[in-house]
Amino acid sequence: MDEIPQALIEKLQSMTKHDDIKITERCNASIFAALAITRKLSKRDCILIPDQGGWISFKNYPKFFGFSVREVKTDYGVVDLKDLKDKAKDCAALMFTSFAGYFAEQPLKKISSICRDNNCLLIEDASGALGYPKLCNGKYSDMIVGSFSEGSAVSLGYGGFLSAAKPDYFDMARDVLSIMKVHPAFYYQLLKKLNTKRLKMVMGLAEKVKDELKGFDIIHKDLEGLNVVVKFKPDILKYCIMNRYPYLLCPNYNRVNERAVSIELKGLSDKELMKRH
Repeated sequence: MDEIPQALIEKLQSMTKHDDIKITERCNASIFAALAITRKLSKRDCILIPDQGGWISFKNYPKFFGFSVREVKTDYGVVDLKDLKDKAKDCAALMFTSFAGYFAEQPLKKISSICRDNNCLLIEDASGALGYPKLCNGKYSDMIVGSFSEGSAVSLGYGGFLSAAKPDYFDMARDVLSIMKVHPAFYYQLLKKLNTKRLKMVMGLAEKVKDELKGFDIIHKDLEGLNVVVKFKPDILKYCIMNRYPYLLCPNYNRVNERAVSIELKGLSDKELMKRH
């Protein structure tokens, strides 16, 4: 893998609170590598994932390493701590997203405490939370994966990252990581965009949308996020069309298992966000 500029490493170290960083071609590659590391670290044979508000690769990738998948109960994607306590003791790791479905922040510190008490690794997908101080935090997560694709907190259209709490973790996945290549020019493109400007704009817009829709049934309206998920009403679709907001119809595992509309503010381009800011 080509040498990463020191300035880029230091920036990602600051944003993840992890010293050890790898750049990958996409978040799915980072998830694959994190599972390879987990396989070396644990003799347990199952991976915990949220029952909704996750990412489809959480369901598909563990089998490549001989893991079964168990779902932890959630409140519309936000991890149920009691159910996590019951299941963490039997599983190698919990994989979850910092913001459930990109719309509701997880209680990261409490989740981490339960996982550590039960020797269950914590793999945080921070694609939507890179730079958010409460989440994407290596003090609590053993590994952090993330994307720089369109719609992420840092939106470059390509690439991902993996960070780890211990330097020997990457040695355990050396073969997997050795085939992950990105063009050296990507590092410098990424360095220019590696900030929290986009994240702040999307989250600010989410609060504005919630205020405009306060008469509707907004799921986790008091939790911060990038998207806004509202239980289905035809008027929500009219609102999205009128305001030119992208939307996703649910049920959908990546958002909620409920008849709802996810207003996909994270899908707006930087230029569109600037116009609305």
